[in-house]
Amino acid sequence: MKVGARIYHLHDPELIPCGLLLKLFGKKVVMDIHENIAEDIFDKPWIRHQKLAYSIFHFFERLACQHFYIILAEKSYEKRYGRMAKHWSTIQNFCDLPFFKNYEQLKWTANKDIFYIGIMLENRGILQIAEALDLLNKRGQVFHFHCVGELYSDLESKLKALPYYNEIEGQLHFYGRLSLEEGYKISKKCSIGICIIWPMKNSMESYPTKLFEYMAVGLPIITSNFPLYKRVVEENNCGICVDPFSAIGIANAAETIHIGVEKSEQMAEMGKIAVKKYYNWESEKAILSKVYGELITLSK
Repeated sequence: MKVGARIYHLHDPELIPCGLLLKLFGKKVVMDIHENIAEDIFDKPWIRHQKLAYSIFHFFERLACQHFYIILAEKSYEKRYGRMAKHWSTIQNFCDLPFFKNYEQLKWTANKDIFYIGIMLENRGILQIAEALDLLNKRGQVFHFHCVGELYSDLESKLKALPYYNEIEGQLHFYGRLSLEEGYKISKKCSIGICIIWPMKNSMESYPTKLFEYMAVGLPIITSNFPLYKRVVEENNCGICVDPFSAIGIANAAETIHIGVEKSEQMAEMGKIAVKKYYNWESEKAILSKVYGELITLSK
């Protein structure tokens, strides 16, 4: 309230009550929905009493959709939220090219370092990645996995329980949560960006932002073989899509990218070209600016 803004844009769902209070004081409130949080509750093992949590969240979500201007970060959200929200626009969460320009690899280098950024859950394929490292070791291909993000739940103990953990321990590098700047500094020494996600309703219908970030910095991608992801990765020839449960598939993809230098150089370049043409923030920003302009006009 001290800020005295004409528009308040909320990003986190726990701020919905704050937004409702702001509305009582006559403020314009925008809320962006960047994940299907209601459905996602059932895919988060640390949330207890999931049905109750869903019911409570759904109540506040409906209030938000009735009283705020809603920004949807994915076209797939239109089916659910388009029915609930009075006023909404779809503005996709593509990457900010000027930021990632600082971390772009001007020439792709064939090393054996795999990069991941984001929270790490079991459904992000960490156990399959670990098994893939072991399989690659047996082929004489020693790859290293660099993970920027927190390990959630009991993943550390599950990794240590793997029968081949001692063989791969030195190849697993966990940096914890870092700023985006610090994280992408690490990406500059890697040759592959990985984004393995298990098939869940939310994941199969939503773009992972890191996919476009990897493309922007020039990393060939290994990702899940969902139709939505394949349309980006395979149609733009910037990576390999695999069965997210297949350690062999992940290992084969990593080996293919490492060995096929000429093709992988093309993947790196094609990813950068696709982001510049289709998947960058500039075009989306114009839509957001228009929404703000209309809301400001209405408040006069």
